[in-house]
Amino acid sequence: MSTITIEEQEGIAYRRRHGGLIGVRSKVNVRDSQMLSLVYTPGVAEPCLDIARHPERSLDVTCRGNTIAIVSNGTTAFGLGDVGPRPILPVLESKAVIMKHFAGVDALPLAIDAPDVDSFVRTVMNLAPTFGAICIEDVASPMGMAITYQLERAMDIPVVNNHREGVAIGVLAGLLNAAKVVGKSLAEMKIVINGAGAAGLGTAAILYHYGARRVIVCDREGAITRYRPLGMNWAKAEIARYSNPEGMTGDLVEVLEGADVLVAFAGEVTAEHLEVMGVDPILFMFATPLTMTPDEAYELGAAVVATSSSDYGNQMDISVVVPGVFRGLLDVKARDFPVGAQIVAAEALAGTLGSDELAYDYIYPRMLDYRVAPAVAGAVAEKMGCLNHLPETRYRSADIAERTRRYIYEGRLPIPAKTMAKQSLAEEALELHDRFTGILEIYSKIPVKDERILKQSYVVPGAMTATKMILENPDELFALTPRQNLVGVVSDGSAVLGLGNIGARAALPVMEGKAVLFRTFAGVEAFPICVTTQDPDEIIDLVKRLEPTFGGINLEDISAPRCFYIEERLRAETDIPIFHDDQHGTAVVVLAGMLNACRLTGKTPAELRVVVNGAGASAIAVTKLLMAMGLEDVVLLDRRGAIYAGRAGMNWIKEDMAAITNRDKIQGDLETVVKGRDVFIGLSAPGVLTTEMVKTMAADPMIFALANPTPEIMPAEALAGGAHIVATGRSDLPNQVNNSLAFPGIFRGALAARVRNITDEMKIAAAKAIAAMVSDESLRPDWIIPKGTDFGVAPLVAEAVARTAVETGEARVEVDPAAVAAGVRQFVYEE
Repeated sequence: MSTITIEEQEGIAYRRRHGGLIGVRSKVNVRDSQMLSLVYTPGVAEPCLDIARHPERSLDVTCRGNTIAIVSNGTTAFGLGDVGPRPILPVLESKAVIMKHFAGVDALPLAIDAPDVDSFVRTVMNLAPTFGAICIEDVASPMGMAITYQLERAMDIPVVNNHREGVAIGVLAGLLNAAKVVGKSLAEMKIVINGAGAAGLGTAAILYHYGARRVIVCDREGAITRYRPLGMNWAKAEIARYSNPEGMTGDLVEVLEGADVLVAFAGEVTAEHLEVMGVDPILFMFATPLTMTPDEAYELGAAVVATSSSDYGNQMDISVVVPGVFRGLLDVKARDFPVGAQIVAAEALAGTLGSDELAYDYIYPRMLDYRVAPAVAGAVAEKMGCLNHLPETRYRSADIAERTRRYIYEGRLPIPAKTMAKQSLAEEALELHDRFTGILEIYSKIPVKDERILKQSYVVPGAMTATKMILENPDELFALTPRQNLVGVVSDGSAVLGLGNIGARAALPVMEGKAVLFRTFAGVEAFPICVTTQDPDEIIDLVKRLEPTFGGINLEDISAPRCFYIEERLRAETDIPIFHDDQHGTAVVVLAGMLNACRLTGKTPAELRVVVNGAGASAIAVTKLLMAMGLEDVVLLDRRGAIYAGRAGMNWIKEDMAAITNRDKIQGDLETVVKGRDVFIGLSAPGVLTTEMVKTMAADPMIFALANPTPEIMPAEALAGGAHIVATGRSDLPNQVNNSLAFPGIFRGALAARVRNITDEMKIAAAKAIAAMVSDESLRPDWIIPKGTDFGVAPLVAEAVARTAVETGEARVEVDPAAVAAGVRQFVYEE
């Protein structure tokens, strides 16, 4: 790699220290079980149900209302061409920093492995339940145009192509002010655009809709005309319908004869071009590297010159435009971004410079001009409100501009409680999610205080330096971006705990809560990815396409047996850890409780006779992990009774389980099977186990009644039947089996060691670490599992998983397990 500047070195060092430039965190502090119950179970059910009843509420009670996805496949990185999805991630990340800093918009960068229009469109459409808008970035033309065109018509949220609408709005704003400087009318100007990619065609379109009728677009073949026989694609054919009304032909020099404006997105700008233009020509040069400096252009007669370079006056950067655009669109819950709103955005952008400020070298606001985003946001929101006939009092331009301005200068707006009245847990949870617009946010790790810091983090030179380094060494992706510590929480909403198949949109509050727990307990940054499809193969395809963005995937609330197929395929076909928490998180904590129950009773796991009631994801995973630990006598039941080899009417996963469980082929219902058993594990339905059944079990039985919110048997009833130990899934009862004890630390250890798969050995090590948190002095029948809010658990679990990864050869990087634990403790207690 060529020598890099001091600023670039500082930017790279900053990325290494902080693991990229953005992160994910909770908007509220989870410090006790009360807050835990509001952001996760059981309180989170209320916002889920609210969305299920009124789908549009997802924009009020989830992070979706303030979150956009910045999506790219890396087919046209600035100055580098097609770099692919992984190296483009630093560029997308830098755009996310700009969105947050200038307008408070949460933006998640998604580098997707989608090389064609169809796969890209299908991927983004499946992400719709998670985001309030989509930003298309760095996709080659005409692919990017086709993707945008299809998504605009398929989705009910705004889709903005940064290199089409973003550039076009900026150019129109610049031309509006340049026209004032030279005393000309934009509508009457002859405007020549060189370059027929997304930027050139988008600019031509917005100029036409604004009223400029003398617009001509040129490409390598010369002027684009309606019936030109060479070098045409569908996008050029579309623009030919309403540009170049005089049907001019010829090369760029011929077309520029008498022109007022040249907007150059491609090719060289030469003295010959300026010589043939009209009086006081305006020159916008966006192609890099510059073939003519602004000073040279002025000497040749140019009246106004603008470039995309920060080295000269009149830097026109699209990032001045888009934060305010998305702020305005999100604030009115827009479904699209019509050209009328694009035009008012350009007018607001131009209007931030007063007439007394305008000069030939100052026609466009500077990057750090904090007047821009509020003005653009207010204008866009007001226009969208008018177009959609929204109440004037709700979306006043001045109100939204002031809200945006306050965010910029204060960092976070005060969010007072909406009511001081006493509320139920469900009401309080809904109010909390509604007040904060969800509980999750993207934050910037870099304080953008001046242009020096901006250059370190932004596309040129900062992000492009990181991109080049990743191209040369792909492992740098984990050092220079959030991928090293970012988990995607993927759900289709088909099996949400206690709520069933409520769909992805209504499942989003649960996934947000899950992400909050990841960070709260182990410093792992996680973001929900709720998908529209419930087709297993489509989910597999989607996760594979998202792999370049994430360091791991947590599958959540996907129904059985589909979840087994999805996880198995993804474990085989991806290069990052895939972990279905409903299966393995539950299994790890149940095993931890079982180990401590054995410590208390003097029994060994191998001698236990176990019945597992339920044959869903959790029940099957618990059974498999117990057997991996050495248990041999396990009988699994579903609604029809005991599962055994040869039983008719079973699906493939039950047949697989029948082959390894129920060695004596016991048949019958729960009442029959539970007799003489040492352990009952319920992952099924309320009230299915009775006191009388417990009395028929072996002496001092262990009861794990984990159905939520109502267990298979209440502890008092189980104890009355002779149970020695009772555990449930409820936080208000002793011995809660809580997945939050497992998954944060497991992922922290797995990400630190950069394992490909989370193995049974790692899960068993995690279970032993959780069990060890209960000392011999503390161990008693009502205290066999640490509390769900025990912040000391995750460091030990992370250390155990990392150590096992090293010892079993699964670690792909050198890692000190003790240092991993220390890092988690430092985050938990010092963050």
